[in-house]
Amino acid sequence: MKIYANLHVISLVGMFFLFSIVFQLESEEHSGKFVVAIREPLQNEDGFRSITRTLEKGRDTSNWWEYYQYNICSMNPDGTDFQRLTDDGVSYNPRWSPDGERIAYISGIERSKSLYVMSADGTEKKQLIKRAYDIHDYWWSPKSNAILVVVEIDRPKDRLENWEVTVEGKIKRWRSERWAKGWLHWDQNGEKVQEPNRRILEILPKGISWPEWSPDRRWIAFKTDSLLALAEPDVVSMGRSWFLQLDEPPCGNIEEWSPDGKHVLFYTSGEICTVSVEKGKIKNYRNLSLYPGREATWSPDGNYVAFIGNDSNRRRTSEIFTIHVESGKMEQITSTIYDFINLHWR
Repeated sequence: MKIYANLHVISLVGMFFLFSIVFQLESEEHSGKFVVAIREPLQNEDGFRSITRTLEKGRDTSNWWEYYQYNICSMNPDGTDFQRLTDDGVSYNPRWSPDGERIAYISGIERSKSLYVMSADGTEKKQLIKRAYDIHDYWWSPKSNAILVVVEIDRPKDRLENWEVTVEGKIKRWRSERWAKGWLHWDQNGEKVQEPNRRILEILPKGISWPEWSPDRRWIAFKTDSLLALAEPDVVSMGRSWFLQLDEPPCGNIEEWSPDGKHVLFYTSGEICTVSVEKGKIKNYRNLSLYPGREATWSPDGNYVAFIGNDSNRRRTSEIFTIHVESGKMEQITSTIYDFINLHWR
């Protein structure tokens, strides 16, 4: 009787661990939340013509706001709980704050762009930068209390500036275009904005811009000679040279580092790829998607990548997909009548 009782206890314990593993996997798969912009045709004749590709020959379509509207939405990573957060028709490029409490986004048309923040549910919208000529990029502070922004000013030369903007709206400006293309960066704790040593631009190959800083701010990933390359700015600045390791993979452009700083997400011929970074060396080059995608973003735990790609059946809309990094299992999350852009997962 004791043997059967012990077997029963062991069986229950085994089932408990099995259910725990299944629950953990499901929790990982559905952790965090997407924020994304959607593009829809305006409900007028020009909007109808643009979506059906029947605009008159020679018609200028560069003014997208005459044909489409862009708004920001959020949803769970399984496609549920879809919510529209803006309704002005000119809002896009949303990004979660690191603490998940706020969303920053750009609103406005060409030559009149503003930077806003809002609460995660779309309330408490606040304008931080008003009607700039252009806003090229921005990065949240790790403390979620400020944003570093690349702003273009309408003037003959030195058009780019870096602005540090707090969520209360206080602005500090760096007017040197030398560092404007992604070189200024938040320190690891988010306490202040830092400049790298000036010699880094002298040592690295000419023309390097928009580097992607690792979460610990120790490494940068960048593109050179159509290859994905790495450098340790503090170390390179103390030396006299930098060179390729001759094992760098081909690279079209770089998306982002993984949350743990151990992997880089990038594109080769438009296909979504990853590499591991071990002691400054690139390892384990993998093509995840095996077909073109864009706006790829890591899940909070780094186990999944979400991206936007064409619907496999209709080919006319862009949809959201997820890939499990280890297994390569891919799943289409959405099926809609509009296009997704600017996907971010937090």
